[in-house]
Amino acid sequence: MKPIYIILLVLVCAGCKKAPIISQTSDEVTIIGYLEKDPDHFSDFIKILRITGDEGFLGVYGSYTIFVPDNAAVASFVKNTGHATLESIDVQQLKDVVKFCILQDTINTTAFSDGKLSRLTMYGQYLITGANNVGGETRITVNRQANILQANIRVSNGIIHVVDNVLTPATQTLAGLLAGNPKYSIFTQALRETGLFDTLNIPASANTDSTRSWLTVLAESDSAINAAGFSSYAALKARYSHSGNPKQTDDSLHLYVNYHILYGVKYLADIVMSTSHTTLAPLEVVTAKLSGQKVLINDDDFNGVHETGVELERSSSDNSATNGVLHHSLGHFAVKIRNPVPVYWDVADFPEIRNLPAYFRKQNYGFTLTNMPSGFSVPGPSAMTYTVGSTYVNGDYLMIPLGGPGRSAYIDLKTPLLVKGKYKVWICYRVQKQSNSSNNLNQISIDGEVMQRTMNFTTAMPATTEGEMEAQGWKWYTDPVSNNWGARLVGTIEIKTTERHTLRFTTLQGTQNNNNLDMIHFIPQDMDQLYPRFKSDGTQVPRP
Repeated sequence: MKPIYIILLVLVCAGCKKAPIISQTSDEVTIIGYLEKDPDHFSDFIKILRITGDEGFLGVYGSYTIFVPDNAAVASFVKNTGHATLESIDVQQLKDVVKFCILQDTINTTAFSDGKLSRLTMYGQYLITGANNVGGETRITVNRQANILQANIRVSNGIIHVVDNVLTPATQTLAGLLAGNPKYSIFTQALRETGLFDTLNIPASANTDSTRSWLTVLAESDSAINAAGFSSYAALKARYSHSGNPKQTDDSLHLYVNYHILYGVKYLADIVMSTSHTTLAPLEVVTAKLSGQKVLINDDDFNGVHETGVELERSSSDNSATNGVLHHSLGHFAVKIRNPVPVYWDVADFPEIRNLPAYFRKQNYGFTLTNMPSGFSVPGPSAMTYTVGSTYVNGDYLMIPLGGPGRSAYIDLKTPLLVKGKYKVWICYRVQKQSNSSNNLNQISIDGEVMQRTMNFTTAMPATTEGEMEAQGWKWYTDPVSNNWGARLVGTIEIKTTERHTLRFTTLQGTQNNNNLDMIHFIPQDMDQLYPRFKSDGTQVPRP
């Protein structure tokens, strides 16, 4: 069979032209067979495989992805190691190179992202991919060490990507990377004084604590620490070490350093895929977002105030280590001490609808399964409708079909930032029945924890006194009051971490379209639960 040639194009940056990626398919040969057919380009890599004894398994049945350096790349590698020939290089070093360029899966470039590949290499470290401008062309890069010259060469036992440099694994731990870079001298000293330097100095393969085998460090440079008002480690310690002994796990300096270490290996692309990340500081998370092209940490809206976060610098981040990845923070940040505050959440106010000025608080907009806002998730087949209604708080609400068979069985909503503490949770809605027999009973859960009470979108509030209603788990939330606009107390929950959480409505009985969700209140359990109430323009009405 003759090879089939396919032209693929990689993503380009603004102002760059597309670099053609040549792909080939041949079911007749293995990886080894393909390389042996082209000695002008791959004879030196074949030689490496014979020296290391790895030629055999790449010549038989399997499922591999391999990043193969061409002869020019191997020659450059030999020169850079200070040797004259391949044969004079330590065999173990060559074995490491081979294992580092092979993954036990078939991964096409269409599955590449700006971040780590989904599988570990046979060496036991991750590869990262991205894009780079080379001579006005945008090329796919691998580990910031090589550009892909030919991609997606499909053979009988896998996929070959040809690269212009030999890929070499990281040889330093996170602690080693930090200690070897003088711009992190204050942060490194803080690591040493807290004892956490040793935690970051164990290669993943040698760590007996599986929860800390792979870690991610958000390191502050000396300049960032200086800009925050700390001229030296001594100044940093004086500010944060309340006990005077940073090795104590409850010491504030110890917590400060732990707060800069995340569980798992998380490149920038992984960080922006989640709104929060657990740190080594107990029950503390950092929040994350992508703003334009900037990766921001702890950039939050809290209690009606925007709190400016810090940026992780792309060009100085995504540094691989033998036990994780190191990122460069452009600013200083620490654990924020907050007390629980009430959150009166208008669920119909979110960025995606605000970005549609022709609809926001003017007319209805039906979302579909393919364009649901980022903070909402449904399994289908139905989605939800942003709906305008003059009698609702801020003049809008969400109509959420639930219950099946032609409606979603549940909906997940990502809450605003909630400070850890105990809250009573109120679901605020306008009762409506799609038909006289309609029913829609829902179980409410937060991060998987089921609340004590259910709520039903078709149940009206009892006609009784304010005090009796509260005792039965009801309240008015609008001004003027109406029993058609009610708030149902679904229970009390302890929020264990300060971050955004996932609240789920799961329909237990019934089905209808007209489930009109207006607000959700999270009120600290020791605070007034009945006030403020809200006018249709959003104005808060305090207790008389």
